[in-house]
Amino acid sequence: MDENKFSFQSQNLVVDYITFKFQHLNTSRQTEITNYLFKIGFNVYEESGKLIKPIKQSILVDLKNRYETCFVQDNLYWKGTLLHFSGSNAAQFYFLAKQNIIDWQILDTVVLSRFDLYFERKLKNTDQISAKAFLAKCQQELKQKNKNIRLEKNNKGFILKIGNRRTNNYSRIYEGKDSLKFEHEMKGKFLQPYHLLFVENNFDNFEQKLSSHFFVYFGKLLPLQYSYLDWLVFKLRPIQKQSICKNSFNSDYIKSEIKADSTTFLTLLQFLNYAKCLDYEVKSLENISYRVVTFTLRDFLQFQNKNENYYQLLQIKSFFEQLQTGIFLTSFSDTFFQSLVAVPLVRFDKINKFWVAKVWLVEELFYYSYPFLLPNFFKTKLGKDQSEVRVKFIRVFSSMNVEKRFFIQEFLTAYPSIISNQRKNNIKKYYIELVQILQEYDLIEPYYKIMSNGSLILTDQLTPSNISEGFVIYEKILL
Repeated sequence: MDENKFSFQSQNLVVDYITFKFQHLNTSRQTEITNYLFKIGFNVYEESGKLIKPIKQSILVDLKNRYETCFVQDNLYWKGTLLHFSGSNAAQFYFLAKQNIIDWQILDTVVLSRFDLYFERKLKNTDQISAKAFLAKCQQELKQKNKNIRLEKNNKGFILKIGNRRTNNYSRIYEGKDSLKFEHEMKGKFLQPYHLLFVENNFDNFEQKLSSHFFVYFGKLLPLQYSYLDWLVFKLRPIQKQSICKNSFNSDYIKSEIKADSTTFLTLLQFLNYAKCLDYEVKSLENISYRVVTFTLRDFLQFQNKNENYYQLLQIKSFFEQLQTGIFLTSFSDTFFQSLVAVPLVRFDKINKFWVAKVWLVEELFYYSYPFLLPNFFKTKLGKDQSEVRVKFIRVFSSMNVEKRFFIQEFLTAYPSIISNQRKNNIKKYYIELVQILQEYDLIEPYYKIMSNGSLILTDQLTPSNISEGFVIYEKILL
């Protein structure tokens, strides 16, 4: 399973504008191209690039054609001819190109000079501020990085324009009735390396590279803590740079409610990360490939920093028997992990006084691209409270939003028994310890917020005394 393989369709990116450039285009050649485009469903027009409001004149038009294109002559900054496809016309031309319908021999002298993509994000009831307020905050923050920021309004709503229209990268964010549209305009020297991919029908690479550029461009540009950019954070996590050592562990998005107890869920996280490093053989069951891993229970207990004894062996055997039912995998948000065929078979044998486990795990599980790569929080032996805190911490951190809210008072109140003030203080220290580990690996921003009487207060240091209600950290997306 290759979750990092991007295509426009899989990433909900829409082709919105395509421009080709002709350095020299004589009349006979333009007529040949016009006839060809008309034949494949495009009405053809022309206009002057010198006019502020150019008048579109018909060259070859028929009502049966649903799409159109336009030759632009006499450009202000360039002497050649441009061929524009806009909106749905661009999407249709790109569709035909992907179907290998476009005859590039007729268009052999063109150069791809502009390519626009957009992503449309629907407004949600859970958005904490209005779309207008979001655009205003983006403008305020971006002014510190870029002077070419303009927030304008037309009859459809507000538009945030970012950059200079004449540069290779220019973007706009449009406010619609029930959505925000993030559009990126790519042209000039930036597009030159991608021209051959386009005209040689190498669309897998073309879409992979432009999709990645689209997400990284907006990811470096915009403040990711706002809910209107949840889609962007989701796209960026699997492709961000990682600076964690090989002993780190992976986590998928985790549901807010986990039915398994902390110890069991902790064991699941540890096993998924333990199994990826084992030797294995591949076997098939009903045309599905499984990785069969064999290991001693003793070795896995050592991986967990636990002592081998009769009680621990019973606990670990019980865990693997239940793993076969798929119950624990429902703790993850991704439906892949919830498949009952993920672990179809678990077997135990006693060999030379050691219990040996053989576990079948669906092969694709090991190629899944986890969105979170975290430091190994389990490398030392943990007490009960430390385990509870780590599971809660991982659950909150492995959530969709960049902003991570930890409700300490709520966590302490939910304890099944009365706990002393000293124990409460230690629990707060366990939380702070994990925050410090994330900071060491540069996985969070170097500032925090503490909760106080319903408000969030910015601070540069967390202490047991100032996080009594809770605190907020911000995940750093490394690009």
